[in-house]
Amino acid sequence: MQAKIFHATGKRVAYNRLLKHMIVTTTIVDRFEKGENLADILNGMLDAGSLNADQVPAILNIILVSRAALPYRSMNLPETVASFSSLSEQFSKWNALDLVAAYYHPTFGIQLVNPARPEHWQRVHELKRDELVVVYARAKNGGNDVARKGLDAFFSVLSGKSVGEDAAFVMVEAPKPAPVAPAAPAAPVSQAPAAPAAPAAPAAPSRASQMTPKYSVQVSNELFHNGNVEAWKNIIEAYHAKYPNCRVIVYHEGELIQDLNSLFKWGKVKHGGVIMFQVAGSDIKGVSRLQRYLYEGASPRFEAFLKKDINKILNLF
Repeated sequence: MQAKIFHATGKRVAYNRLLKHMIVTTTIVDRFEKGENLADILNGMLDAGSLNADQVPAILNIILVSRAALPYRSMNLPETVASFSSLSEQFSKWNALDLVAAYYHPTFGIQLVNPARPEHWQRVHELKRDELVVVYARAKNGGNDVARKGLDAFFSVLSGKSVGEDAAFVMVEAPKPAPVAPAAPAAPVSQAPAAPAAPAAPAAPSRASQMTPKYSVQVSNELFHNGNVEAWKNIIEAYHAKYPNCRVIVYHEGELIQDLNSLFKWGKVKHGGVIMFQVAGSDIKGVSRLQRYLYEGASPRFEAFLKKDINKILNLF
């Protein structure tokens, strides 16, 4: 039987998309092999809109696993981690280690982090318990043996343990030559004034995934019952319809809520209980209004959000 591996390329759209992906990947490989961190490269391209999030898993595998054959380690986190200052501080010193951490967010997919960059940790806000983290390591000194030590050090620091200094983690750069004294200035020559520089173009807005902090909503109804659940569903549905690039993520007692119905089935959320939410996406807007509506939906006034026609969405945002 003839292999069907090339059948998808028989259509122009699929062929062009595959060709574009291959060209982009080749460019990324060149930058990576010159020493750039892959998380820096991909996050920059995601910000600029020159890369789609669904391309990231394939690029990670082809460059870090298939081509570079880097050591890596995966772990389902035993505890939630919300503080990353020690990680960014430590790995900014260990300049001979080049690590890429891939956090598999349950709602938002793969989030890439260069552990030495605090701004990358701000993208994820926290690493949730039981979620998957895969870390790849490249060492500029000592090859894969040092890279494996770097993986040990990463997970030790992540768990709050102290790690001893390792000389192989630091690459000392040669001192730069002393600057040459400038020659005596020549007599000034009169010339026409230079034209004023054109103002710099404003930076393009980031298109990469972002996440807000967690916001709390206190239940003021006697119980967060089925009516409150349906009200929240309608509110979140309306938010997603208005902002299709954003997603609302709900937590209760530190646990991710995959199905809002479970809040009612558990019967744990009573008067005075707190439900947390955050918004993930690009160009996030309307969060304060969303919080206000969710508060009303968790109150005895929830019925206002149940009055809608079948197969229609509330016009709230």
